[in-house]
Amino acid sequence: MRTTAILTTLVLSAGVLAGCGGGGGSGSSSNAYCQDLKDAKADFATFDSSAPDFNKLDAAINRFHKIAGDAPSAVSADWKTLDEALSGLQSDLKDLGLSLKDLGPITQGQLPPGMTASDLATIAPKLQSTFTKLSDPKFKKASDAIEKHAKSACGIDLTKN
Repeated sequence: MRTTAILTTLVLSAGVLAGCGGGGGSGSSSNAYCQDLKDAKADFATFDSSAPDFNKLDAAINRFHKIAGDAPSAVSADWKTLDEALSGLQSDLKDLGLSLKDLGPITQGQLPPGMTASDLATIAPKLQSTFTKLSDPKFKKASDAIEKHAKSACGIDLTKN
């Protein structure tokens, strides 16, 4: 599996935050949310590079879960859609005997500790199916809504680094 396949998944979910910067909103709840978006930049920026650091994926997804839980009502359903997708990804990987940190070695043609080439070949179709689920248009729609809201409510353009 190639890095771009994993990054496609992240673009539809966590990558929404890859380019956080600038801005501010009104109201303390809005300010806290906007600050969360800005703070998440470091966690997510690595996945928008040519050499993503998959060792940081667990921390990034934990941050994502927190933001989804704290999102304002205007985008809470969109965050829930993306958050449920990431939770599903984590669950599917666990069912396959993998974790998020195993994705890095796999994308670089290495086997995670304790896994053989035969094991990987056996689970490859299931792994591909896991990532295919994340190509559903509802995830793109949710990402777009979050980007639009971040720009209007926080002055943050999530599409730029």
